[in-house]
Amino acid sequence: MTEAWAGWGVVQAGISAVTGLAGVWLGGHLTNSREAEREESERRHAACYLATLVLAHLDRFSEGCVDVAFDDGTSEGQPAGDRGYHQTTTSAPVFDPLELEVQWNAISPELMYELLNLPHRTRELQRYLNMDPGFEDPPDFVEYFWTRQCEFAQLGLDVIDLAVRLRSYAGLPPPSPGPSGRRRDEVLRERRDKLARDRRENEARRAAEAMPLPVLADAARHHD
Repeated sequence: MTEAWAGWGVVQAGISAVTGLAGVWLGGHLTNSREAEREESERRHAACYLATLVLAHLDRFSEGCVDVAFDDGTSEGQPAGDRGYHQTTTSAPVFDPLELEVQWNAISPELMYELLNLPHRTRELQRYLNMDPGFEDPPDFVEYFWTRQCEFAQLGLDVIDLAVRLRSYAGLPPPSPGPSGRRRDEVLRERRDKLARDRRENEARRAAEAMPLPVLADAARHHD
């Protein structure tokens, strides 16, 4: 009987120890869960604040891209520069994310990289436009302005896509259409496509004009 009671005491001690360990584990688990929930809530709040602030800058940037996409070097239908030279009437849009006091680690690494890389991408585009000798064809600088307009139209579209993904990540609603009722991406896409068509047609016309007359006549005979 004494041995049985002794055995039961060991069992009770074991149960108490297990119960105590389980209680400690459960308490720790609940604490960790609450801590994880608190951290996730803070991260979502930081991401929402970041997105709200950054989206305002991205909207201005894409609007600046629209301005550049329609800048053909003229003002009121006349060359904007002196002596009949075409000259830019708009400046490239600027975005400096490092000036913003936000928690960049609140968003995904992919979004963070694209946002922080946007100034570099813009500078590289500007450097290309300023240094390529193929654009030196005064007074209208057709190739320069076509390239500048097309590249900034595409850059604006990419920034709008980035803004859409940032909104989705932060759980923000989509933007409302502008006063015209048209979305900025529609305007930029139409402009980019029109510029591409005009450029192809111009290149085809210039190629035809450069062909010798006998070649043109032979081509006409084959066409007939």
